[in-house]
Formats: sequence, structure tokens, C-alpha cells
Amino acid sequence: MILQDTIYAVSTAPGKSAISVVRVSGKKAYESVKKISKSMPKKPNHSKLNKIIEKNGDTIDQTITTFYKSPKSYTGEDMVEISFHGGSAVLSKFIGMFEKNKDVRQAKPGEFTRRAFENNKLDLTQVEAVADLVNAETENQRKEAFNQLEGSSSLGLKKIHEKTKNLLAEAEAIIDFSDEDLPKNVYNQILEQIENIITEIDSAVSKNIRSRKIHNGYIVGIIGKTNTGKSSFINKISNQDVSIVTSQPGTTRDVLESYIDIQGLPVRFYDTAGIRRSKSTIENIGISKSKKLAENSDLNLIFIEKKSDLLRFKSYKNKIFVQSKHDIRRTLNKNKDIISISSKTGFGIKNLLKIISKKLIKMSFKEFGHISRERHMRFLSDSKKHLLRAKENKNYDKFCEDIRLALNEISKIYGKTDVEDILEIIFNDFCIGK
Repeated sequence: MILQDTIYAVSTAPGKSAISVVRVSGKKAYESVKKISKSMPKKPNHSKLNKIIEKNGDTIDQTITTFYKSPKSYTGEDMVEISFHGGSAVLSKFIGMFEKNKDVRQAKPGEFTRRAFENNKLDLTQVEAVADLVNAETENQRKEAFNQLEGSSSLGLKKIHEKTKNLLAEAEAIIDFSDEDLPKNVYNQILEQIENIITEIDSAVSKNIRSRKIHNGYIVGIIGKTNTGKSSFINKISNQDVSIVTSQPGTTRDVLESYIDIQGLPVRFYDTAGIRRSKSTIENIGISKSKKLAENSDLNLIFIEKKSDLLRFKSYKNKIFVQSKHDIRRTLNKNKDIISISSKTGFGIKNLLKIISKKLIKMSFKEFGHISRERHMRFLSDSKKHLLRAKENKNYDKFCEDIRLALNEISKIYGKTDVEDILEIIFNDFCIGK
């Protein structure tokens, strides 16, 4: 349901800045701002130097005011953007005056973008892309979000959606025009199209690894025996004391996380309890967590003390062997499979991070995938289930219904059908004014 009331919000982050932007959207947006303006722009999609004034004629601030006429605006409604000077006193004065206006109310989180969705300015994947752009912390996250906003990232899904729509039209044509001269092999052609769509769904799902990793972050486990330099390493690359470092073995008893941007890749490093035999119940719980993390990590840094440790950790997957404390050893390990570093002096750290980056990129797909959210995966999976059921169904009415249900599921990715239950979840993640 499209909301009718006029909303406003400060769209820039709080704090001192060069400018602060206030957005107003809705039927009464223009008139509401005009009442407190000295030189309101008259032409749509034009900006003008404009003084915002109080009832007594005192000027609050000299602004750049822009008027967007529906439907050519972000929300698809009449919209006004006011660029104030960024002092908190200026904004406080304006809001204190503007909130007395009964024709407008303060926007809820994500309400501007929700209106853009409800006015068909954005589909639901693009709405998610806006949220991802706002929250992007690395270069690759920015690229992935922007590709999705532009539609290129989800192009494969849109093709599947269109093919499923066409498939349903052809299937229903057999019912609606059963007395017409339809080709005898139409049913077989529809079955072949179903198989092709299922293959494309499987392909889209298989290509989602990189997108999901870019969105959620790669997981790198820091594994090894006690006192091999694991905690010192995570502290060094984090530039803070994430883990306790002492000469006493077993001080790390839980999994500790540190998020780092490595050449545009979001990487989550996890320091773990040293793997050894222990009589401590608490430490054994930590060791169990270490082993479980190693099984689920994209990459494991295995910190070793001596060459014989290579055999002990041979069964661990996706591993890089690391020997720390080069500042004490003073000699490079001749084994090419072992990377020497020093968390104290920084020796070898940059080289290790480069190796990590290359391995993470290599194990993922080179191109950006089509899917970055579990929601998309779920709807694709459900769509495939209905298509598989259609292939087995001998009753033609039920056959068409299965295809219709498949289309409904994939349509939910774009917010075309029955999405009210997921809208609140998505828009609650937004900040005020976006």
C-alpha cells in the first residue's frame, strides 16, 4: 500500500560537516518547504539558492534547495532536498520549526526507499543493493552492490524470471486454446523448457559463492598449537589487542574475531584456542570450537613450531602453514610450503596477506555472481521444487499450477508477489532518511 502522507528526514550522518541534507517527500513536500522559503525553485528538477526563514522573518540558513516533480524523483513522489550548512545548531533550529508543521511527519527507517519500491522506481533486489551500498566497507562490496543496483548482477535471475513467465503463458495456452491447432509437440517443448530453466537455476546457485562471500566476508581460521604466535598475529594485523598474549600456554580459550579489508576483500580472521591435550574443561571446549571452525573456514592459517607439525595438521583443508617468531629464529624456513613471519617486527606479514588474498580469489569465481542473499537462494530453491513437481505431474491443471507456483516463488525475489512478510525485515535495516 502506497503511503499518502508527506515525510521528512535528515539524510546525512549526525555530527559537524560542510553540509547537511534534509529530504522531504510527498504531495505536500513543495508547499511545506515553500512556506518557509524566500526563493523556492519554481521549475522541477532545478536547484536554487534559497533562504530558509522563520515566521518572524529571521533567516535560519542560506541553502541550496532542489525540487523534484513526481515521478522524476528518488521516491517517485514530489520531493524537495535542502542542503544546509552542516552545523548542528542550524539543523536543530530547522527541525524544531519544521516538526510543528502538521502537514508533515518524520520518516521511519528506510521509508524513502520503501516509497521508491512501492512506486516502482526500484525492485526489491535494487532496494537491497541500496542498503548494501550504504553499508559497504570494502571496494569489492561497493562493486557488488552497485552492480546489483544497476541490474547487471541479477541479470541471470531476471532471465530465469522472464523465461518462467513465458513458460506459464505457453502452458496455459494449451488449456485456453485446446481446440485450436496447436502443434502436437508443444507439451514436450514445455517439458524441455522446464529442464532448461532448472539447469539455469542450478547454474545461478553454483555461481553465488563469490557474491555471498563479498557480502558476508571470507572466513580465515588461525589454527595451531599453543604459543605458536596466533594471538600476536591477529593483534598485529588488527592494530589492536584482540587476543591476550602471554608466555603461558592456553590463554586463548574461545574464538575471537577480527574484520580486515585485504585488497578490497572483506576477511574475518578468527583466533582460536591452541590445539593440545588439556585437562581443563573450559580449554577443551575452546579446542573443540577451533576444530569446528577449521572445518567451516574458507582458509586456515596453520601456525606451526617445528617441521614435524606439518604431519599433525596434514588433514586440515585449504591451509597455509605459517611459522612465526622470525625475530627470534633469525633464519628463514627452507620449506617452500611454510611462510615465515614475525608479528613483532612485521617481517613477512604483507607477503602472507597477499598470499591469502590470491588464494581467496582463486577459490571463488572470477565473475561476480548473481546471488548475494539467503532470501534469493530460498526462493530459487522453492521455484525449482515446483518445476520438478511439474515434470512429474500427469494432471495438466496441476501441471500448470506447479509452473504458476514456481513463478510466484522467483517473483518474490523482485517483490512482485506476496512480499509483505519480508518487507519489514529488509527496511528495518535502513537508517533514517534513506
